Amino acid sequence: MKWLVKKMNWDDYTIEEQVEITQAMELIEEGMDAGNAGDIRGATYLVMRAIEIYLNAGLYLRISPAFNQLITLVQRETEILLIMEKVQDVIVELEYLELQEEIAKMKLVLAVLAYKQGNYLEASILYTDIAELFFAVDPDDYRQASAMFLLRAGECFEKIGRLERAEATILQAIRRMDTSIFNYSEHFNQLNRLIGKKKFDVAIEELREIAGFFRQLRQELEDVEEFSEVFIYLKNNVLARIFHMISEFNLLKMMCYRFNGNEEKVLEQAEKSVEDLRSTIGIIKEELRAEHYSTADLHRLTFDMFLLQLFQEFAGYQVEDPLDLVLRGVPEHIQKILRKMQFFRLTEHIVEVDLQHAMDIFDDVPLSQILDPFRDFLIQAVHLE
Repeated sequence: MKWLVKKMNWDDYTIEEQVEITQAMELIEEGMDAGNAGDIRGATYLVMRAIEIYLNAGLYLRISPAFNQLITLVQRETEILLIMEKVQDVIVELEYLELQEEIAKMKLVLAVLAYKQGNYLEASILYTDIAELFFAVDPDDYRQASAMFLLRAGECFEKIGRLERAEATILQAIRRMDTSIFNYSEHFNQLNRLIGKKKFDVAIEELREIAGFFRQLRQELEDVEEFSEVFIYLKNNVLARIFHMISEFNLLKMMCYRFNGNEEKVLEQAEKSVEDLRSTIGIIKEELRAEHYSTADLHRLTFDMFLLQLFQEFAGYQVEDPLDLVLRGVPEHIQKILRKMQFFRLTEHIVEVDLQHAMDIFDDVPLSQILDPFRDFLIQAVHLE
């Protein structure tokens, strides 16, 4: 694939190729103008003409960026299906040419569209396939990116209730991303045992190790080179998820401090975690403003808001209005959707009456894979004087 990479520099193209590229870029620009004016079908037609030029000229590296621009415009089911059909046609041609890296990039476009569509089974299969395609192209260059796609696949499996498959896929991602000997499953199970035995001091140390491990993974992922707008969107989303996971472990750590009666540490942890969650919420809101989102992203945003309020409630540290934080600067049509979501309404209820008086509905709240094993522990912590 090295010869393809070189062709991304303008001076490496022949005069004939430069003419073809200029013509295609003009069509894409015209198509994006049409899309921004609401004519998605017209935009698709124009961008597909540009892609046809790229295909005929053998300019394969320019195909996925063209689709990446187009999918930023789509939200409705009919628009998504139209573009997915076009992408699949191009993949057939690329498969004939055995251009594995470009096939992976095109499948990434499909995966993002399937996720937007709410078809999490299809998205999980695609993300798993993409991870293996990139890893096969270059295990060193694409190790972190491949792990990121596996994390996304695991998240999709979670959303359709395939929890064992989700856990296995997420663990596979962690093993691929991390070259150390850190055994996440072993540490998580040890944490569960320690909290069950009320050995909170040792549990706090275990939680520090786990959170530190995920912070290291997050840093490594931040350094991964970005090769498309779609990849940037996905990378930001996965970074937000890792920060979210760190926050969940930090919530458990704060509960341990609470059981130990160390209110100073409870407040210190709340201050740090509220700041972390502000950052995470900010990442997701940027994607919302750019219209890069799915219902699952909105769910994550409201769960982050719920977590932020838990930190504030447990620490008696109300410095941020979680409802305003989430809604501020978000388009009105997205605000309407957010207001109807379970964790938005639950957070609203907690803000109105405080956490202790909102506990009557806590038993039915669907928690994450990290927090659900500790549900009773969290409920007990609420009732501590």
